[in-house]
Amino acid sequence: MKKNIIYQYIAAFSLLLIIAAGCKKYEDFQTNPNLPSTATPALMLTNICYKIFYVDNTNQSFAARHLTYYERGNSAVDYSWTANNFNNYDVLRQVMQMDSLAVQNGQPQYLGLTKLFRAILFSQMTEIFGDIPYSQALGALGGNFKPAYDTQEAIYKGLLEELEMANSLLDESKGKINGDIIYDGNASKWKKLANAFRLRLLVHLSKKEANTNLNIKTQFQQVISDATKYPLFTSNADNAQLVFNASATDNYYPDFGYLSLATAVSLEKGFAKILKDRNDPRIFEFAEPVSGKPAGVFSSYDGVDAGLTVSDQQTTSSGASRIKGRYHNDRINEPWILMGYAEQEFIIAEAITRNWITGAGTAAEHYKNGITASMSFYGIGNTDINAYLLDPMVAFSPATALAQIAIQKHIALFMNGGWEAFMEQRRTGIPTLSVGPGTFNNGMVPKRWMYPRSEYDYNAENVVAAVQSQYSGDDNVNKVMWLLQ
Repeated sequence: MKKNIIYQYIAAFSLLLIIAAGCKKYEDFQTNPNLPSTATPALMLTNICYKIFYVDNTNQSFAARHLTYYERGNSAVDYSWTANNFNNYDVLRQVMQMDSLAVQNGQPQYLGLTKLFRAILFSQMTEIFGDIPYSQALGALGGNFKPAYDTQEAIYKGLLEELEMANSLLDESKGKINGDIIYDGNASKWKKLANAFRLRLLVHLSKKEANTNLNIKTQFQQVISDATKYPLFTSNADNAQLVFNASATDNYYPDFGYLSLATAVSLEKGFAKILKDRNDPRIFEFAEPVSGKPAGVFSSYDGVDAGLTVSDQQTTSSGASRIKGRYHNDRINEPWILMGYAEQEFIIAEAITRNWITGAGTAAEHYKNGITASMSFYGIGNTDINAYLLDPMVAFSPATALAQIAIQKHIALFMNGGWEAFMEQRRTGIPTLSVGPGTFNNGMVPKRWMYPRSEYDYNAENVVAAVQSQYSGDDNVNKVMWLLQ
């Protein structure tokens, strides 16, 4: 099997965000006689992009209940989560090394990417744990091996400022960005991603819209009101995605050859119902029909309840739809999207619905744009898309708009977007995730991960203080971080 048993069962809910502990001293580079002895921004960028964009989405899909997994008497879909890691700091160190090399070599075209990548990597970590080292992070070379923790509010404020700087720094006139495997050196496309990602962080802060330190609504309106200064995605052609190919040795779809995906992974029952209730043709792209039933007929598709015990999931799986074969037998399959046009449009639709912004058209227009972009990604034609938009459960209704937007975003993030589908469900509560005897954690869906054991070993004073200030001293997966309060 492609993935060994230890990886499947013990690491099933480790974020796989790319990685090594953030508060230890170690060398970033070691001499290898088979590689160039001098790093360049271009060489580093290729590796950084690969680490950020090359993500296996199965664990995230289990957590978000797009899929469920049952094999060998163990479950990779339960919610008995424990500690995660600070591995993103390793990539952040490489990002800052790329930044230093760009300054030394007079290549300013890379400096905007530094700000964008910092926003991506730091935001991933704070959304996992809560408070983390930010302002004092990456200071080991200066002798600070025990960085203090910043509050989540301060981190978001800093990251939003860094994205403003990214927008200013990313400019075609500064030269092509060599080593770029995402946008082929196009700074304008990276600029669009920086602004779209800023909107993502702002909508993540929806519970803090009255916070005068962050001014969420003002920032959102600022981006929306000036398309020249703050360009955004305009189609799927702008998607921030890693495209796979058959020629590069390591550039294949992450789940290619994953045999368990073929034999022990089905649609989750609740997600299958969401799709079937709406006559959503994407189900035919996501899953195989139940064994012995015809493809392309909604009644031929069903799911497994992830709240059941593993043995009960195995028993009922004979009447459920396995994940589509292309996810494990197609080396190229589909690109992996970090953030795309569909998600951006749902974010804007939500902001309009919340009365955060004006001058951006209607929420219904952006909602339809998001659905159309998602379906087009799977090659679904306009006739089917237009029919879908008329379905009573899909047609935009101001009275139920926030729920409709959340459901459509959840669908669009299937096997894409990393942990975004789970994080958004955590924020909105939509859809309801299945729990039961097989999920443990007293029937609760976790709100976070515990801090890494290494922090208690090497930075105990600061991590203990952070847990005390946020969670009354209880580093528990069910505690609610500031972002969600």
